[in-house]
Amino acid sequence: MAHEQGIVIKTREDGWAEVLTERTDACAGCGASHCCVSYAQGAKVVTRAHNKAGARKGDLVTLTLRSALVVQSAALVYLVPIVGFVIGAGLGASIHININMSESGAAILFGFGGLVAGYLITLVISKWMGAKGKLIPVITSIVTRDYETQATIAVDPVCNMVVDPATAAATLVHRQTTYYFCSLGCKEAFEREPDRYQRT
Repeated sequence: MAHEQGIVIKTREDGWAEVLTERTDACAGCGASHCCVSYAQGAKVVTRAHNKAGARKGDLVTLTLRSALVVQSAALVYLVPIVGFVIGAGLGASIHININMSESGAAILFGFGGLVAGYLITLVISKWMGAKGKLIPVITSIVTRDYETQATIAVDPVCNMVVDPATAAATLVHRQTTYYFCSLGCKEAFEREPDRYQRT
């Protein structure tokens, strides 16, 4: 099993939770990336997870993803496009005379086509695995209750960007809850449709 700790920033009645974790180099190739929202700073990522432990907002929790699926996902992301490139290059080199091209030119052209095909196959399989729930993180345990408070964790409810409450571009109190925004545009969008964006 692959484990990671994070802080719950939102819980939902349907059994889902949003967890703030540290972004790692492995995030870019993770097959569970459909559950995550990352940011330009690259330091934090918000992950949607099944809340099987009954965690509350502010809890420090452990997220778990089956190791076998992590390995399968990594193999899918890295190996399938490479295999596609090799097959495409080999095919191009073997039929270059039939298409009236140089051997190297055909190998490069078909290799690139195989690489693109590999990425497309990876995308389809990854989406299928995500739809089947095979690559969804699960909150398996609560490390510390009330580890953080809303005063130190803020997520823009409109764009889901992590913002520092001390330097947020705008704030708004709605129904006795303070919301922090990365920009005035997000605040204005919230003001137009507060019920759409307000966090529970």
